[in-house]
Amino acid sequence: MGKLKMRSFGSLQKHVFSIICLAASVGSASQGRPGSAVFNVLDYGAKGDGKTNYSGAIYLKPNIDFHLEKGAVLLGSSNEEDYGPCADALVNAVDAPNVSVTGGGEINGNASSFMKELRPGGDIYTSKWQSLRTLDEDGLLGQRVDLWRNHRLWFIADSGYLIDGFEKRPGTHAWQGEHLGKWLHAATLAYQVTGDEKLKKELDSMVNRLIATQLPDGYLGTYPEEARFMNVPENEDPKLVTDDIETKKTRQRRYRGGWDTWTFRYNLYGLLTYEKYFPNEQVVEACRKMADLLIKTYGTDKSDLTKYGTRKGISATTLLESIVMLYERTSDKKYLDFAEEIVRMSENNPGLRLMGTMLNKGSVVHPGEGKGYQLMANVLGYLRLYRCTGNENYLKTVTYAWNDIHKNHILVTGGPWSRKMPYNGNAECFARTDAFNPEKVRVEGCCDATWIQLNVHLFELTGQAKYMNEAELTLLNDLYGHQHRGGKEWCYFTKPNEAEMPYQDRFHCCGSSMPRGMEMYSDHLAGTIGENLSINTLFPAAIQVANRFGGGRIRIKGKFPLESSAEIHIETIKKKKFTLEFRLPANTSLSNVKVNGKQTKAKENARGFLELTRTWRKGDLIAVDMDFDLKASVQLGEEKTKWVAFNYGPHALAQKITAIPGEEPFSGMNEKETSKMLRMLSKSSDSDIAFSIKGTDVTLIPYYMACTEHSGPRTYFKL
Repeated sequence: MGKLKMRSFGSLQKHVFSIICLAASVGSASQGRPGSAVFNVLDYGAKGDGKTNYSGAIYLKPNIDFHLEKGAVLLGSSNEEDYGPCADALVNAVDAPNVSVTGGGEINGNASSFMKELRPGGDIYTSKWQSLRTLDEDGLLGQRVDLWRNHRLWFIADSGYLIDGFEKRPGTHAWQGEHLGKWLHAATLAYQVTGDEKLKKELDSMVNRLIATQLPDGYLGTYPEEARFMNVPENEDPKLVTDDIETKKTRQRRYRGGWDTWTFRYNLYGLLTYEKYFPNEQVVEACRKMADLLIKTYGTDKSDLTKYGTRKGISATTLLESIVMLYERTSDKKYLDFAEEIVRMSENNPGLRLMGTMLNKGSVVHPGEGKGYQLMANVLGYLRLYRCTGNENYLKTVTYAWNDIHKNHILVTGGPWSRKMPYNGNAECFARTDAFNPEKVRVEGCCDATWIQLNVHLFELTGQAKYMNEAELTLLNDLYGHQHRGGKEWCYFTKPNEAEMPYQDRFHCCGSSMPRGMEMYSDHLAGTIGENLSINTLFPAAIQVANRFGGGRIRIKGKFPLESSAEIHIETIKKKKFTLEFRLPANTSLSNVKVNGKQTKAKENARGFLELTRTWRKGDLIAVDMDFDLKASVQLGEEKTKWVAFNYGPHALAQKITAIPGEEPFSGMNEKETSKMLRMLSKSSDSDIAFSIKGTDVTLIPYYMACTEHSGPRTYFKL
């Protein structure tokens, strides 16, 4: 019998290692002769993380002893494509007599990658919509995401700022530690598209260096010993807590804290994202140690997490999502218990009480003083809790919060707006609608990113097109408006009406958050839901297709969103009959759809996608023509002033300005006269996505185009 032997492996170089060919060689070498031929997979280029080999399907030939030495782990790939079209398992033996599996090693099928969550009772609760791998982005989407990948990503990685606060404690800023976790999240997703080995090496290095700084008690932060959350678990002196917004004057004060648990939140998130794609038990163990230290400090009958940090603890309780992520990875119920303990502490704090407020149909202005970014980050935690427990109150908390934010706090650009008012904490807090003034409200970049995240995760759960429409609207308009076209600089805040964009290259939280939103959108360009192949964008891109849909790829071509058409090219390997669904962008209606040049009727399903069912073959072409709808939105604001703004398809429209103009072309018009306002707009002769306002010199263009280093947007016009 031939012996295929696995030992411990050297440094990880490839995510997937297939030994189908090796197994075939072993079978051929050993068949028909006595004795044993031993083949060590190390001799055939196997690479792992020190003990683990990552593999697709393995097919054993007759007369094979598949031997795993003690300490060796065969871990199934998390990528469905690595198993081929016929595999039933990780290790397969078909018509193969005289085979055996021996040794003290471990075969791990990596089931957690295919089961999104395990409820405490053991029932599987999966998301409806599952992503397929994005191979490439083109057009505007590709240009903008590449600005981050080629510039800002390396600008901050090469600076030393990501890791210095951990390796040279204390750090130089109260929340310096957040940046590495955010970078790991975005950069890991970027690598899944680019396959850039330089980036992979940098990811591995950052993870290893971060873990190396963890102290024996589990501490993995940037604070001096006396300021760490274990030693100051609740605020003893508010003057020692760094406010959410710091001025140049307050930044010069002595080192202050209040954000240590915030660093843990992003360490856990970043490390667990990395480990999802590059399984590594050392990373999981580091996360366990962090969480165990948090439980030791804030677990049942311990200190109150909501009394740590700012805004009634709403920044500290953002830990909720990351703790649930650890539960999802480990299935260790103590982490789920701790997550629900965080909820209990939140509900017992009258100034926070997010779930209770939402279940009573209250406003997001009140919990945690309405701190927009952190409130939405808490909502993400409730969404994950629902996915793990099935508790409907958690889902209601999410949907009621989403409804309130969407109705009362989202600009036509998709940006969640905030404003400092007497009843809230600062300029990053949600305000009531009667505080709206487009020259005074702001959009924090972190809010853009977190709103995109919330919509993407709700879309995964429900498959509802409306959530991805919102994510796309925010990305295309508000987030792109925050991003400088040179790639390094980002705006911390923007205003819907401002004459100059406040770009900065400093390492602020928003510059680290917004790439996460970009990468999450790129990670959801296409997927599967039930028996459907789901096309979730019309931006030019290439997406890998699952084998059950014929393998190969789908390629989207065209100039969307600069044009209202797109082509979906089928480049599959095998012909297959299935339903292909595609999503139209916000404020868009279908003009016609053709398959291979023939007019075809697409049926809209209950989730808002358009379906086409047929036997698909390589070379099939779907041509989609849309109508961008012109829409006017009226906003009531400060001192009962009314404002109007316009969308054209997925674009928010704005005037490009260098000073706030005094001319108000819609002044004196009634808020109900939106049809008359729309008739005042006529398409410009030189662009299909620009409009002139009749009787004026005002031209409206896509919002992000008005945002440059020399100009800003005027999005809202006074009635």
